[in-house]
Amino acid sequence: MLRKVSTGLLLAAALAACGSARVVQRTQYGGVIALNGDRQKAYEQAEQEMARHCGPGNFQVVREGEVPVGTDSMARSDTYNNNDGTQTQTAGQSTRTATEWRVEYQCGQGGQQAPQGPQGGAPGPYTGPNGPGSPQPQPPPPAPPPGNGY
Repeated sequence: MLRKVSTGLLLAAALAACGSARVVQRTQYGGVIALNGDRQKAYEQAEQEMARHCGPGNFQVVREGEVPVGTDSMARSDTYNNNDGTQTQTAGQSTRTATEWRVEYQCGQGGQQAPQGPQGGAPGPYTGPNGPGSPQPQPPPPAPPPGNGY
């Protein structure tokens, strides 16, 4: 039994040292990539995916952070043998919101912008800074061309 536990711990430690990137969503304008494991290694793989999609150096990360992706539940039940020959049982359950780190990017540099989604931001699973349904931050308007009115 101890060998199985220690083998499982070694495998978990080895996987944690690795990182991977998984494409969650992709459009012609950009996409969303989930990072798993070691964030630095996963980010390197994500950059390769973004470069493969948009062209080397032709992408911009517009948002990154934790995103809720579901729930995790855990249940536990223990039985204890008491000194008087009786047994005591305890049980419990907990549920938490499962999250993953995601990177949203858009293709193009230097003035090119991705199309605006229904809330004013780039398409994706994110909400505005004040919660779901709040407006996305808007980029500043472009500067006027030089030579006008001077």
